[in-house]
Amino acid sequence: MEGGMSVAEIRKISVIGLGLMGTPIAILLMKAGYQVTGYDIIKKQMSNLAPLGLRAVRSPKEAVKDADLMILSLPNWNAVLDVVEGREGLVQGAKRGQIVLDTSTSPPWESKTLGERLARKGIEWMDAPISGSSAQARVGNMVFMVGGKKPLFKRVKPVLDRIGKKTVYVGKRGDAAMMKLVINHTLFLNQAAAIEGLVLGLKAGLNPEVLLDVITSGAASSDLLIARGRDMLNGNFSPKGPVALANKDLALSLETAKRLGVVLPMGALYQQLLLKAHYNGWDREDATAVMKIYQDLCGSPARPRRNPPRGEDG
Repeated sequence: MEGGMSVAEIRKISVIGLGLMGTPIAILLMKAGYQVTGYDIIKKQMSNLAPLGLRAVRSPKEAVKDADLMILSLPNWNAVLDVVEGREGLVQGAKRGQIVLDTSTSPPWESKTLGERLARKGIEWMDAPISGSSAQARVGNMVFMVGGKKPLFKRVKPVLDRIGKKTVYVGKRGDAAMMKLVINHTLFLNQAAAIEGLVLGLKAGLNPEVLLDVITSGAASSDLLIARGRDMLNGNFSPKGPVALANKDLALSLETAKRLGVVLPMGALYQQLLLKAHYNGWDREDATAVMKIYQDLCGSPARPRRNPPRGEDG
């Protein structure tokens, strides 16, 4: 995070959607000195932040009032449309020139089209998805990718720099949403590779601590293994990126690939495993819970072996 509040006109910010990502965004903004208004359909999400200075409102329409910047952090495109264009949506109260940043993972073609509709009303729309988990968001370890008008990017960058580690201008409206899909698709395939490697090593009887240490010390290391490898070995799949969102995000990248005429067979295969996790009722578990499916495919759970059998340690 860097810089000060150099753009005077952006002082009042409204955050719509106070879930896994929206909550840390709102907290970081308040800590940075911004006046933050928040809205979520779950009232508890707002009341939890009230002691930190959040001003709760009853609708997106009310949230947009007097806001210099609107930040959306929503679970799917239907939620985005409802917040923006619904009966109590922000367009009902927005003024010309107000900026809306959508940090959600959204369909690029839909984001671009919505931006065109809002432009006719004088509302500035920018896609600004995030690379980073909720755990990374809590400590400001986020990368913001922004698509839209370059002059607008220069206005919002100081704000995003204060709550993240990097802010990148990707290009025209919709380009950042596309970049997010590319990152997600790559992440899911990294996830599959990490799971397969761990399951293979465990099934072979390798010491799990040594297994993880060696993998994360060499060429096969990844942020995923460093951040979640130990939890995966211990069977802890508390959600940092839930199965439900992973299914939605991977389906979105595959749909985009279909529209572009791109064949992505590995991603399509991994989606089947995520769907199996969904059918197993694991939607609220972390997407790395797919590891349990691999363990079942081994014939029995590949459980960590803490101590080597006698005769194998010398």
